[in-house]
Amino acid sequence: MARLRKELTSQAPLTPALTSWAEALGDAIGRGMLRALNTGMPGMGSVAASPGNGAVMAGRRRGRPPKTVAGGPVPMDRRCTVNGCTREQRSKGLCSAHYQAERRRQIATGKPA
Repeated sequence: MARLRKELTSQAPLTPALTSWAEALGDAIGRGMLRALNTGMPGMGSVAASPGNGAVMAGRRRGRPPKTVAGGPVPMDRRCTVNGCTREQRSKGLCSAHYQAERRRQIATGKPA
C-alpha cells in the first residue's frame, strides 16, 4: 500500500525516474522495518529467532569448536618450544600463536613462508 506523496518544496525539481526510485526505496525500507517488528531482530532473544530460520543465536560461537581438555596439562614432549609457553605444538615445534607470529616475521622480511 503506497502512501500519498507530499509535495516537494525544494528549488530543484526531481525527475520522474528519481521520484519513482525514491518511492520504491521508501516502500522497501518500510517493508523491512515491518518484517523486523513482526518477527523480531535476530540475536536479540526474540521468540521468532529459532535455529531453523537462520537467525544468529546468542552464545553460539563461530568457527572451530574449542579443543576439549582431556588429560590435563600438555606433556613436555608436545609443548611449544618457546620458553614459558605451555601450549601444545601445532607445527614446526611451535604452538599456533607462535607459528603465526614467526610466519608474519618471515613475510615482513621478504623470506618465503
